[in-house]
Amino acid sequence: MDCDRAIVVSHIDADGISAASVASSALANAEIEHEVIFLKKLDDAAIEDLKKRSEKALVWLTDLGSAFASRFAGLNVVITDHHQTASQLQECGKPAQRTIFSYDTSLHLNPFFYGFAGARDISGAGLAFLVAYEMDERNRSLVHLPVIGAIGDIQDLETRKLVGLNAKFVELGVRLGIIRRTRDLRFFGTETRSLQKLLEFASDPYLPGISNNPVASEEFLRRLKIETMRGDSPVHWSELSDKEKHRIISELSRVILENGGSEKDVERLTGEVYIFPSEQKGSPTREAREFATLLNSCGRNDMPELGLDICKGDRGEKLSQAFELLKEHRENLSNALMFVRDMGITSVGAIQYFHCADQVKDTILGAIVGILLNSGEVDRDKPLVGFAISREVNGDYKIKASVRTTYDNVSKGVNLAAAMRKAASAVGGIGGGHNIAAGATLPLSTEEEFLRILENEIRSQLERQAST
Repeated sequence: MDCDRAIVVSHIDADGISAASVASSALANAEIEHEVIFLKKLDDAAIEDLKKRSEKALVWLTDLGSAFASRFAGLNVVITDHHQTASQLQECGKPAQRTIFSYDTSLHLNPFFYGFAGARDISGAGLAFLVAYEMDERNRSLVHLPVIGAIGDIQDLETRKLVGLNAKFVELGVRLGIIRRTRDLRFFGTETRSLQKLLEFASDPYLPGISNNPVASEEFLRRLKIETMRGDSPVHWSELSDKEKHRIISELSRVILENGGSEKDVERLTGEVYIFPSEQKGSPTREAREFATLLNSCGRNDMPELGLDICKGDRGEKLSQAFELLKEHRENLSNALMFVRDMGITSVGAIQYFHCADQVKDTILGAIVGILLNSGEVDRDKPLVGFAISREVNGDYKIKASVRTTYDNVSKGVNLAAAMRKAASAVGGIGGGHNIAAGATLPLSTEEEFLRILENEIRSQLERQAST
């Protein structure tokens, strides 16, 4: 599609920022004037604004838009999104297939049209990259961005490595020397956290007696005779020898098994890790998981444009600013986790939930739910729902809901995107996402009814699958 001017619209999370960076870079290489807009979500006001904008410029929606494709009928709009469409959510029990909609937009690329899973095989950034690559082969240099986007969306959770189309991006990056793939410890912070902090904050898998215990994590390393300081500088995981790494992983495996953990918990210790060799050692931009968290810290603190600049190569003042936001982001996560742990989790039938009210930023709610679900502290057999109060752009207050489950539950028939859409719609809200992770925005004081409908839908999904 030819155009003289474009507007890139994307989500504020790591995948959305990565996707916007791919689209923006591709448009810049094509010498097409453009601007980038970030949204927390698509709502009626945002959609109407984009309709008006599409009369004068091409609007490229990345990492969002598929659930609202019918609203852009006949307009100058491109959608590259990996979330389920409205039609697919209504038909969530049927196999994925290419569907021709009567309201097709000019261009709409979604993995579910071709039998790929949007929660596992490709991210929003990956879809944007496919388009960028077709625009100009020079854009293959952007291949690290779909890897960051996929890791930011935790698409390696089930298999401990990227699969599907994501794996193709990794292979291309390896061939180009942009990505180095290695098998290593999967904990967050291998480049930037001290060894003691790396173990203290480990959550997937949870380390009995070590996680959340700074004294125990330090004693663990001392007992293994692992050097934790070199001069005045703390030692990081990436600086250890293979022999030292193997010793630590072997001992962590023993700790997990001797404290009631399973072989599956042990397996989650290691997996594929993606390194960007051109980035400085010790920087969060060197490893995909840390890079994604850096981008999340920008987006979740209302500065997604900062993440965009970093993805496009700024390694000066903008990166320094992002480092400060990352520290704030980590502190916010730590405080939020402490708050929820003190408050406790409530179990209701087939689901469990917690409510943060206005004590936790709604922008980090999904991260908190995900961390807790994988922490060993909550029941992994039930989807976990988190609530927080959200202030809208127009000043109104809403309830933000975020839910996560496991791939084991998905294999039993759970589809959180469909369940959240149905429950949210019933109380006057909007919802959607992926089968394993979804979100919703609800009117105030509707949480109780929303939970009742959501629990009933999850239970029905499980029963339908069990009866087939």
